Amino acid sequence: MSIAFYTILVTPLQTNTTYGDQVDISDFVIVRKFNKIKQSVDSGSYDIGIYTYADLSLTLTNYDGRFNDETDSSSMFYFTRDRAKIQVKYTNDAGVVSVIYNGLINDEATLQDFEKDTVKLRVLSQDSIFRKVKVIGGLINDGITFSAAIKAVLNRPKITALLGYDAAKVTVGYDGTIDDSAAFSQKDSRTVLEQLLNASGSVFYIDDSGDMVVSDRSVSGGASLELFGAGDSLQRDNITRIINYNNGLQRTFNTITVNDITSTDETFVERYGIGLKTYTFEFITNTLTATAIADYYLAQFKVPKAELKVYITTDISTGTNILDPVSVDYRKRHKQYKTNKIPLAGSGIAGSEKTPYIVGGVKISPNVVWKVVGIEYETKTFLTALRLREA
Repeated sequence: MSIAFYTILVTPLQTNTTYGDQVDISDFVIVRKFNKIKQSVDSGSYDIGIYTYADLSLTLTNYDGRFNDETDSSSMFYFTRDRAKIQVKYTNDAGVVSVIYNGLINDEATLQDFEKDTVKLRVLSQDSIFRKVKVIGGLINDGITFSAAIKAVLNRPKITALLGYDAAKVTVGYDGTIDDSAAFSQKDSRTVLEQLLNASGSVFYIDDSGDMVVSDRSVSGGASLELFGAGDSLQRDNITRIINYNNGLQRTFNTITVNDITSTDETFVERYGIGLKTYTFEFITNTLTATAIADYYLAQFKVPKAELKVYITTDISTGTNILDPVSVDYRKRHKQYKTNKIPLAGSGIAGSEKTPYIVGGVKISPNVVWKVVGIEYETKTFLTALRLREA
């Protein structure tokens, strides 16, 4: 019988935009230092996120110097260690392989221990390449739409050498017009992309095929991942546990200000208390555009939407991506009394046997559609935590 395991691979750079062959470095990874892989579209409990991120720390044995930087002749990184690709694959006990992580070494955070002969690598998600690429004057011009500007930022050689680009996969929530493009000049691509994503009410992530995706916050198409609790009558239970359930008030905003233009809903302010969110966009001078952005966010976030964190086995979670739909059928459980078995129809005797009692503080209906806003792989336990928000 096979067992489930993880494989860690590295692909060094050959030139500034060309990568070499992939190399398996799993045997050099110190397992106790390899724990969790996270990605999330929300940066915190009291904010509106726009950008998935997935950072990873790897500690490697380095007794022969192969993981030294490019200045050492024994190093496998003969061009540069910075920006080398790191990929993590999961193989289940049936031998099915899934890629669960792609990232880049950030050499600025690399630490070496000479006494223990180890190297600690900080691996950033592949979209960290945007920090390295500058937006030059003329790339974005006055009068173009937000979506056109985002496409211009993404579709450049240093970025497409690493990540796939398909213009059809770039859609935005609100497609306004840029008034003053000078605000973008000479800034790094991540800063510019964050501003454009915020203004357009969109999020960014990388899909299973390695392509960059920009979309609104709507739940993606396709079949839902179906999850069942211990109370399922057909014994399809596949949920390990549910934690951090809340009603969504921590991410409720009913008063949005964009460039001193405020949009509010007094009914929801009266009901839930004021929830403030403010944006400043130097590239927008038109008050109509600012008003439209504020109205868009108000419609998205004025109503509380429940959130929770559900743990399932990694076998079940593979293939699940940010914004994918999930259904959760979590019913209250029937439990027998200690002195009684659960009576069966046709054989139970009325008056002499006790019906089971119901336990469980929360019931979640399978009719509610949830979307994935965070994924956390726990490599030590082979469990995956999905953070869900009502769609």
